[in-house]
Amino acid sequence: MTAYSVQQIKFEFISYVKEFGADFSAWSVGVAEDAPAALFGEHGIDEACDIWLWKPAVSPAAAVMVRDWMCARQGSASLAGEGRQVYLFRRGGEGASPNEG
Repeated sequence: MTAYSVQQIKFEFISYVKEFGADFSAWSVGVAEDAPAALFGEHGIDEACDIWLWKPAVSPAAAVMVRDWMCARQGSASLAGEGRQVYLFRRGGEGASPNEG
């Protein structure tokens, strides 16, 4: 699996959020070892209808850096977790094409 740098993930996440109105406070960001399981299992995201994205980081520390930056700097909600995959989803979002890492 390809891994992405902190800067690459931050750029992609910001670009993605801006596609849907740039209201970062409407998004949640988390870190997991298995992002799809966290998104679709733990958080109940609908793979076909909700707005979501995940990327594998180069390390767990890099994943946490992305999450912490998105939350502290951009105002997204932080979700607890550990691992090297970073994911985000729009809370209460409707009707979007899914994207996966």
